[in-house]
Amino acid sequence: MIQITVKPQVLLALQAAFPKPVNSASRALAKYIRVLEDMIFNSLQHVQTPMQRKFGLFPIGLKELRNLGGQIGPNKVPVHAWLEANNLSLVQKVVQGSNLTGLVSDVKLTNLVTMVNTLSLEEMILSIGTTDDEIELYLSGDDFSCRALFYKIYPELRRPIPEDQFDKTYDSVPVDIESLKAYIIWLATEAKYMSPEQKNLALRQAQMILASAQVIEEQFIQKKKPSEFGRTYYEGVSIQSVNRELRRAILGNCWEYDIRSSVVTWKMGFAKSYIDTYELSKPINEVFKTTLLYLEDKPDLMATVRLFTFVDRNAGNKDFHFKLLKQAFTAIGFGARQSSKGWLSDSGEWTNPALVSILKNADDRARFLADVTVQAFIKEQSILDHHIINLVKAQRRDLLLKPILQTATGRLSKAKILAYLYQHDETEIMDVVSSVAARFDRIPIARVHDAIFFRRKLTLDQRHEIELQMQDHSNNPYWRLTPKELTRYEKKYIEVPMPKKPALIDPELEEFNRQVADFMMHFG
Repeated sequence: MIQITVKPQVLLALQAAFPKPVNSASRALAKYIRVLEDMIFNSLQHVQTPMQRKFGLFPIGLKELRNLGGQIGPNKVPVHAWLEANNLSLVQKVVQGSNLTGLVSDVKLTNLVTMVNTLSLEEMILSIGTTDDEIELYLSGDDFSCRALFYKIYPELRRPIPEDQFDKTYDSVPVDIESLKAYIIWLATEAKYMSPEQKNLALRQAQMILASAQVIEEQFIQKKKPSEFGRTYYEGVSIQSVNRELRRAILGNCWEYDIRSSVVTWKMGFAKSYIDTYELSKPINEVFKTTLLYLEDKPDLMATVRLFTFVDRNAGNKDFHFKLLKQAFTAIGFGARQSSKGWLSDSGEWTNPALVSILKNADDRARFLADVTVQAFIKEQSILDHHIINLVKAQRRDLLLKPILQTATGRLSKAKILAYLYQHDETEIMDVVSSVAARFDRIPIARVHDAIFFRRKLTLDQRHEIELQMQDHSNNPYWRLTPKELTRYEKKYIEVPMPKKPALIDPELEEFNRQVADFMMHFG
């Protein structure tokens, strides 16, 4: 948690200005500090930008701080405004926020403030020189500390709420506590390929989840945040927002089922409609040949594109190249621009195309975009995009009037319409997966958009039945589920002595030694 200490001169000035009623100044300042602590705490649950890290900045909403930070005096002066007017501000604005982008201001604490982050892990505590019992005591924490952190995250749960209201407001995820503890130890002592910022963020998130699980029966509580675009997100840290390894540590041994190339698969559901609409004589597998190859034989397609994209190819960088190409194809599926030039957004910020961010080497990117397979894929995706938009204009004119599907200037945003339709259909199809799996006694332990997690593996027949139901429900024959086994993190005990290796003795040498011993006993 965040603990802020303010220099005495702030309280003294506030007391001098508002002497009555007694203790009103101390109560008002305490409330303001508590709100500021909560806002900084929440800001630290997300990856900081290089600028924020370098200059110690925190992204918080100053308007929200002013409104929630309390008031003082008969005229109900906001504490935030009074501190600012009297040169006693606890925060200083460094980067102005923007209503257009929804970004809040970046602020830094003034020299009137000292901050301690009690969630900062000391790696020495988890080092090899610490005993297992000491590590366990540190990670488990005392009941008071765990509950304090829990109610800092969920202040509304200090009072019991009806079960039906809880289910409407929250989702819970089972937590493998021992796996999560082992992950924290690994992260603090062994993780090598994460930046310090990524590591610190993961450590904070893991500690929060561990504290929650130790308060509520090995469960992690997530407050729902439904999106108008169709998905259910969660406020703050969630099973969706953490990195894959932390997710694996939380869930422990389980099976993950992802929709295969979900966006591209979803678009292919409109392929037959396109052919019927334009009365084409060619079959689907000719009109969308490259897209079907991407769905049905992705490794072969990737290997071919890699051959024409990267000059430096060896066994060591193959997986990395495939990862980049997968991201690039996914970006194209979402409508990424081919242009290598960036542009100024409505808020005046420079934005680079997605492909520039993925394929940073300009020559690699040029070869990728020049490849005939990539160009064919781009063309087919563009055909499907335009067809879906035309269907919306003809059959779903209600969507054209939705403000959330328009640009800042009021124009129709094709990208937003596609995202809106996809995310609604994604949620619906994952509901089908969940309900059909329940018939086989497979209850999801978590869902992350186009992925679902079960404690036990689906049999081939069960998976086939679920896929058939997905296809029938949506009239899309291309839906498939890709399974992946996740294994829990195991604790490495540091106090277990290494077993002694048995001595390897040559039988002939052993017999010789015995004879020498007999000789020395009789004649020595």
